[in-house]
Amino acid sequence: MKNIFCCCIAFLTLFFSGCEKDGLTHPELQTLSVTATSPTTITVVGNIVALGSEKIQDYGFVYSHDSYIDENKGTKVSLGNNPQKGQFTKTLENLVLTGNYYGSIYVRSYLKNTKGTAFGAVLNVNLPSLTTSGISPATGKVGDKVKITGQFYDTDASAISVRFNNVVAKIISVSSTEISAEVPAGVDATHGQSVNVTVNIGGLNLNNGYNYFTMQANVTDFTPKTGPVGTPIRFMGDNMPANYYYNSDILVHIGGSSLNMSYSSMNVVPVPFTVGISSEVAVTINGQRKVLPGVFTVTPPVITSTTESIFPGQNLMIYGTNFVSTGDVSNGRPMAKLGSGTYQAVSIYNSGQYVYTVPSNISEGEYTLYLKVGPHEVQAPKKIDIIGYVATTFSPSSGGPNRQVNITGRFIQGTYYEVSFGSVRTSALATSATNLQTNVPTGVNEGAVKIAVHVPNKTITLAGDFQVIGPSFSSFSPASGVPGTLITIKGAGFNPHYTMVRFGTVVVAPNTLTDDTIVVAVPSNVSPGAMKLTIETNGQTVVHNDNFTILQ
Repeated sequence: MKNIFCCCIAFLTLFFSGCEKDGLTHPELQTLSVTATSPTTITVVGNIVALGSEKIQDYGFVYSHDSYIDENKGTKVSLGNNPQKGQFTKTLENLVLTGNYYGSIYVRSYLKNTKGTAFGAVLNVNLPSLTTSGISPATGKVGDKVKITGQFYDTDASAISVRFNNVVAKIISVSSTEISAEVPAGVDATHGQSVNVTVNIGGLNLNNGYNYFTMQANVTDFTPKTGPVGTPIRFMGDNMPANYYYNSDILVHIGGSSLNMSYSSMNVVPVPFTVGISSEVAVTINGQRKVLPGVFTVTPPVITSTTESIFPGQNLMIYGTNFVSTGDVSNGRPMAKLGSGTYQAVSIYNSGQYVYTVPSNISEGEYTLYLKVGPHEVQAPKKIDIIGYVATTFSPSSGGPNRQVNITGRFIQGTYYEVSFGSVRTSALATSATNLQTNVPTGVNEGAVKIAVHVPNKTITLAGDFQVIGPSFSSFSPASGVPGTLITIKGAGFNPHYTMVRFGTVVVAPNTLTDDTIVVAVPSNVSPGAMKLTIETNGQTVVHNDNFTILQ
């Protein structure tokens, strides 16, 4: 701090009327020293050598950034109109400064009487610089206390203004090297965004470029307070994350589960399936845990209706309210079971409909359906009837390979099953709830066989035998003919799709074919003469004992 003392007496040349008259004396004063105690406070010492003979109207000090100070230029600080001869001192606080001005201030004493104003000498002093060196902590939320360090001198708290992105903060305490302030609400910033912190003291803005503060969300509440598990909870408060928030440093606690408010979450997290009926909701930000008002209460699901009668292995439909539309794979919920069976995950069709696959090994009978979602286990209003498969009769009672056979009973329409003819299996389609359609498979030995239907968890063997008819060749006519002659062959067990006739070694496709009649034309690429006629059907071959003669 610079002290300047001036021993000379400075007079302003005044136009005192009658200054030459006998008995008139002039005021004489000095500006002795000026000392800067802070960037906005100086202490000035003046000295009145002579009061003069005229009536005094005012005296004190005047200061300015400019060295030229007169009657009309500078800021006056009046000490009244009753000065005493000798030294007078005044500490000038909260100097009226402008902008970011730093440097010298000029001051001089003055005394005004009825004849004019007299001034002391102009002295100057360099004002000390205000500085800020940091802010701690540099991260926080609305309401947190921060400390700004620097060189502030003994400044009155009323002259200090701290702003976060132009929003004024509450000043808590001030010392010459530290300002304590409260992070204000209303700062235009999202979670994780840095804002500028400025300090203004006595009109001077202090911002050395280092005072950046990272705003964090101040979560104050959540909504809704009740709903089924999976309900999306939205969080509210100050400086919440942007809709597309990349970090995951906001941890949400619901019951015993912790979840991240992550990218594109829109400040929403779903209620986990592991919560209790009523759960405390809290958030952890920057290592600080905060319990939010109220609790979240889980509403139980309600089953309104189900499929009432169903086969083992079929999909059972469950309808209701408070059904969540998302699953929890790790915990297997929502889950369902029949009776005392084991819970298994259901498929979520939509928010009001679940699909449960009935175990294929479940026995016939009536069962209570249980649904487990989150902390609740509920049951269906009516029992589920697990019905069994039935197979009673078949028709026709005989036929060769590929002959269509219909089995009556109770089946799932549109479902494929397996049917055995003896030891050979083939597929069958339930064309209705009471009819199963199949064909006699190839490779079945000729004779009587049992028919069995294979359904989930059991095999049903039908009463009676099915007579498998093998191919036979009983007759043909005429006994001879030229190429192109039509021959009619009689027999049984002909496959309408897989039957050929061989003249000697030449194979010919039938013109027409049923399971007991073949019409075929004598080929032209066979030499004339007698030869055997052979029928090939279903991989089997039958030959007639008589010869057929091709004529020239």
